[in-house]
Amino acid sequence: MLNVECSIYIRNMRCLKYSCLLFLLTLIFLNCRINSAAGNFKDSVVKIYVTIQTEDYKTPWQSAAPRSGSGSGLIIKNKKILTNAHVISDARFIEIQREGDPQKYQAKVLFAGHDCDLAVLTVPNAPFFDGTRPLPLGSTLPNLNDEVIVLGYPMGGERISLTKGVVSRLDSILYAHSGMDEHLAMQVDAAINPGNSGGPVLYRDRVVGVAFQGISNAQNLGYAIPLPVIQHFLADIEDGVYDGYPELGALSVETRNPALRQSLKLDGKNGGTAISRIDPFGSAFGLLQAGDVLMAVDGYPLADDGTSVIDGQTMQYTELIERKQCGESVKCEVWRNGESKTITVPLLRSHDPFLYRYEYDRRPEYFIYGGLVFTPISLNLLAQTGKELNQPASQHLLYYSQFAKTDGLYSNQNQFVVLFDRLAHRVNTYDNQFLYKTVSEINGCPIRQMSDLPQAFSMPSNNPGAERGAGQHVIRFKETSVALIMEAKEAQKADREIRSRYNVSAPACLREKAVQ
Repeated sequence: MLNVECSIYIRNMRCLKYSCLLFLLTLIFLNCRINSAAGNFKDSVVKIYVTIQTEDYKTPWQSAAPRSGSGSGLIIKNKKILTNAHVISDARFIEIQREGDPQKYQAKVLFAGHDCDLAVLTVPNAPFFDGTRPLPLGSTLPNLNDEVIVLGYPMGGERISLTKGVVSRLDSILYAHSGMDEHLAMQVDAAINPGNSGGPVLYRDRVVGVAFQGISNAQNLGYAIPLPVIQHFLADIEDGVYDGYPELGALSVETRNPALRQSLKLDGKNGGTAISRIDPFGSAFGLLQAGDVLMAVDGYPLADDGTSVIDGQTMQYTELIERKQCGESVKCEVWRNGESKTITVPLLRSHDPFLYRYEYDRRPEYFIYGGLVFTPISLNLLAQTGKELNQPASQHLLYYSQFAKTDGLYSNQNQFVVLFDRLAHRVNTYDNQFLYKTVSEINGCPIRQMSDLPQAFSMPSNNPGAERGAGQHVIRFKETSVALIMEAKEAQKADREIRSRYNVSAPACLREKAVQ
């Protein structure tokens, strides 16, 4: 009996020994593979140095102080460099450095997609690309638990860094750079730190993602822009123009509630998501209707929560629209009033003035007259206003930014113009009570956009017999029936003095817009 037990013990020990040996060999193989990846691709991963100067939307006539930053990028075909848009946004000067090369080369931006946080750069100095090779893109996304490698230049070091992890999730998330757009993202449990942004994520020696944002208060978790978003961006810019993503503009709700399905005449039908509202600036406006049930998109059947199986993954049907380019079309199978219909929706380039994204690489709009500072509602303005939006006097700015289309406030309007600040002077001493209010008209002229302001202020309301320009400026707001009134002649006289006193370099920065 003792001999039998000893035999079993020895056999188990041998199995354990072989298991440990196999585990050790696996680790050695993976380590060699990782080191090989770093060696093979280090000449194709670059460090990007930027000098950035952002705009101050609270004092829009002046920019913030310049500051330095860095990120990563990867060389792709045709001597171009792919990186994140947030790495080079508001950059005044860009340099790129290759691993092991002490020289930095000046670069320029060719395309920037702020909605998908991707950008393409190039280096006019041709020798920069000598000895490099473009990194190949993958053909498919990795599956969950597949191992990936992240290359880049996180802050704190000058040499290339390599981390590894596995794909832990594929889902649509908010892209922080635009503050508005949701796209597919790949979550990995590899460390993605500041400076890694723009670096490649490799699977089987091919690029399947670009590192771009992390998760606050989480260790070894980060997000990469996945292959479908990269491919969409690169295909979009092939014609020399970046069009962005088309918007179907159909807001939908789940149909799991049996009573809801019965009211939609879905008895005996499976799946489908109900359309609750059509965006007036979306491609589906005038084609799809509230109350329609979207049953399939381009032949992909939809579940009652709006998901479908795409490339073996369960995703929201919007991913099917995401993979389309502006100018293409999508076939929608809908259930309307108990009947099945097939509707083809042309996907138009989005021209939605009320889709508020963070703005980059452009001066903020403003107009100053008599010390009154006018500016349009924008996401940048709301973000910099911060805690002041909690005050009752300014909360309506959030309302306009969120519900202008829902509540039909967009008609004959292209922007909401706000009296945002007052450069104190005797001509505007009593005007604090009008701050943060949205302008409806000036001197009887409707204010539909910022470019209407100069013309409106050129026509003061004259009293009979008064000399030219000696009347009053009457400014009316959406939130109150009380008008702000300024003496036109006094305001014009004080205007130059105010700008000099407050170091305002230019009285206005306006962009022409056509009312939709």
